[in-house]
Amino acid sequence: MPSYKVINDITKVREEPLSIRGAVGVYTQWLVSKDDGSKYAVRRQVVKPGGKAPLHRHAYAETFIVLRGVGRMTVDNDVIDIKPDMCIFVRPNTSHSIMNIGNEDLELITIISYEDDMSIDVLE
Repeated sequence: MPSYKVINDITKVREEPLSIRGAVGVYTQWLVSKDDGSKYAVRRQVVKPGGKAPLHRHAYAETFIVLRGVGRMTVDNDVIDIKPDMCIFVRPNTSHSIMNIGNEDLELITIISYEDDMSIDVLE
């Protein structure tokens, strides 16, 4: 395995729909993963207008970096309007959701830690 990885165009990486119950219009591209020998994953996620990842929690930490579009996150009991250049860190086992409230794609880079338990508990 090489000691590095280069992706010349992250928009061309294979995308897959977010596979949790209640997710609509959310697509993930895995940029860095365990398969690369990493202890964390880096993903590009696109939430289509009106799309959402429902309220959920998991044992891994998650960082969201907003590149484009506007959205709304619920983290515990707080509602956060998100826009480009924001970074939101969510601790493990914290309930959170994300929704695109704009008319264009909401584009994010998300970074997650790998934990023994990678299951997702949907709360709605």
